[in-house]
Amino acid sequence: MVFLRNTFLTLALALLFPACTSSTRMLMTADLPHNQTNYKKVAVYFQNPPRKSRPLALISVARDGENATWAVEILKMEAAQVGADALANVEVNYSTGMFPTLRVQGLAVKYVE
Repeated sequence: MVFLRNTFLTLALALLFPACTSSTRMLMTADLPHNQTNYKKVAVYFQNPPRKSRPLALISVARDGENATWAVEILKMEAAQVGADALANVEVNYSTGMFPTLRVQGLAVKYVE
């Protein structure tokens, strides 16, 4: 009986405090590329990219917790959906407290030939 009560309590807490993830995209142009890119090939820069580029979208990912690697992968997936070649000016912000939150944002860019 004690086991069932502890299991029920654990399940109730898991349902009350799920790990939430959200992502947003603010498009900077109406002229998006027609094809998606492979998210594994999207380069990540914490400054301006080394090649000439044009902005596509400002992308932000927020997640409860502290896994920055996972959040950057989601950011890359979102950038690939709009056809970006790279993410520029990527910022990682982490807030502590009772519910730690991680926020990663960057500018999805397409290289100009």
